Amino acid sequence: MSPGDLAARFRERWQSLSQTQKVISVLVASGALVCLFYLGQLATRPAYAPLFTGLEPKDAGVIVDELKALKIPYQIADEGKTIKVPEDKVYEVRIQLASSGALGGGGMGFELFDQSKLGQTDFEQQVGYQRALQEELRRTIVQLEGVEQARVHLVIPQKSVFIGERGTPSAAVALKLKPAARLKPEQVQGICDLLVGSVEGLKPENVHIIDTEGNVLSDDLKSGEWAVGTKTALEHQKARREYEKELEKRVQQMLTQIMGQNKAVAMVTADLDFNQQQTTSTVSSNPNNLRISEHIVRETGGGTEAGGPPGTDSNLSTYPALQGAGTTNYSREESTINYQVNTVQETVVKAPGTVRRLSASVVLNETDGPVDVQKVRDVVAAAIGYDQARGDQINVSSMAFDDSYLKKVEAEMAEAESRARFKERLYLYALSGGALLLVVLSILALLLWRRRAVQRVEEEPEFVTVREMQAQEERRIREDKQEQIRDMAKERPKDVAEILKVWLKD
Repeated sequence: MSPGDLAARFRERWQSLSQTQKVISVLVASGALVCLFYLGQLATRPAYAPLFTGLEPKDAGVIVDELKALKIPYQIADEGKTIKVPEDKVYEVRIQLASSGALGGGGMGFELFDQSKLGQTDFEQQVGYQRALQEELRRTIVQLEGVEQARVHLVIPQKSVFIGERGTPSAAVALKLKPAARLKPEQVQGICDLLVGSVEGLKPENVHIIDTEGNVLSDDLKSGEWAVGTKTALEHQKARREYEKELEKRVQQMLTQIMGQNKAVAMVTADLDFNQQQTTSTVSSNPNNLRISEHIVRETGGGTEAGGPPGTDSNLSTYPALQGAGTTNYSREESTINYQVNTVQETVVKAPGTVRRLSASVVLNETDGPVDVQKVRDVVAAAIGYDQARGDQINVSSMAFDDSYLKKVEAEMAEAESRARFKERLYLYALSGGALLLVVLSILALLLWRRRAVQRVEEEPEFVTVREMQAQEERRIREDKQEQIRDMAKERPKDVAEILKVWLKD
């Protein structure tokens, strides 16, 4: 079949359709073509990956000009801060840009001294060294986690043989941090140590570090015992907060199981004693009453009582009945016993971190109805280890929660999920439309191939004639047999009936 005949048949078919069928056919064909075009774009479009992110407008412009010169396709995203190139060319393009000098970033480091210049003064050499050192320090600082960009400014006074004329070196660093990034005190201290170790005579108190939001990060950099004390205080505060979080977690999980999700809020404040106490006590005991030594002194005596010398009044008794001579007896006993005493010396070291006092606050949501505050207070007291003698406090109150923000977040999440599902359905519809179009085209191609095969058969007269003859012969033989059976049934109906009975019996 020639293209002209195919076009004529298509025209006849098209004219035989109704107006509604024509409109539907056009819409289906247009949708199929759009789906094919979209799928073709998706299949042939290369995947893009970020080449650089967080670029300044000036640096982004330089890189874009270089990509245009190299005729490399690119995409700009994130308000011009991100440049994307085909995924398979990312590393190759970075190497090309680095070799071309488009990634200068902040100047040259010690590459300034690769080519020595004649006739430089001492001042020029000093300025060149300062510029190179600033750039080298900048390159090192931007490698830290959380740092996106950095600028380093050094003040390096000229050396002098006179001590009084020597200046004091100082350093200033401006950091641009990555989104939602925060530098730890250890990282800031590391930057300070890097500067102090790189600049001769620089002291930590002369290092100033800020970020692009105006926060002075170097305020926490101190030396000596103050720094040690600050670090210890931070560790104590961290330990206290972790202990409070653990109690809050236990209380919150328990209340969630009892009352349900978002029905209660618990906060715990702990007063911990981080003072280390050492107590030494000596305990003496003699359980068996053992004696080491015993010393006993017994003294007895007797005699006659005489008066005093003649002529004295001292020997005269004032009592008339006791006047005259008499006898006296006396005895004295002294006993000293030494016992064996066991001495035990105990040293008790009280570990820091003991609980002085606990305070817990629980707020219940009364939107669903009244709540038994006393029962909640009892379970919370048992959960945190409430001790009345220690002065612990538990405050349980009920009020209606404001869940407007939660509902807003849930609505936004539902909307985002709906959009994602719509995109998935759209993508599936596109794939289904493309697959359907391929099936339709395959069927059309099969029909065309079949029509051409039939046309080729019609164009072979000998083959068609033989086939028709065979068919006619088979039809004639079948008709003759049927005619013979009808004649036999008319001539000998009894015999035919007997034959049918035998067939039915079998």
